Amino acid sequence: MQNLKLEKRDWQPLLDHISRSDGAYKVTIEVDRADIGAQIQVQDVDFRGVSYDPKHDDIAIDAGSIEHRIHKPTDLLVAVEGAELVSLEILGEDKAVNSISFKPRMNLPDLLLPGDQ
Repeated sequence: MQNLKLEKRDWQPLLDHISRSDGAYKVTIEVDRADIGAQIQVQDVDFRGVSYDPKHDDIAIDAGSIEHRIHKPTDLLVAVEGAELVSLEILGEDKAVNSISFKPRMNLPDLLLPGDQ
């Protein structure tokens, strides 16, 4: 498995691409903060989309009946195995680590790696 740290300019196109992917995916969202530890927000719920809004500087994940928001994200890491997306890890300004795991893994054969543009 390879973890890729994306430049902020690449966030919106990648997340839009993930949201447009065909298929039925389930996601688990876990938030890990120093003050409360790791907490599962939702587990194995239907994935409806993920987006980055550069104007408001936040990422929104629609899953099941919730919209999980990360305000002022500082880092976005993409875990891939071959051409498959395993998970996203987003670090918020509050230092919380937000992990979004996909089941089944999402096939992204045209995922642009940083520097390949």
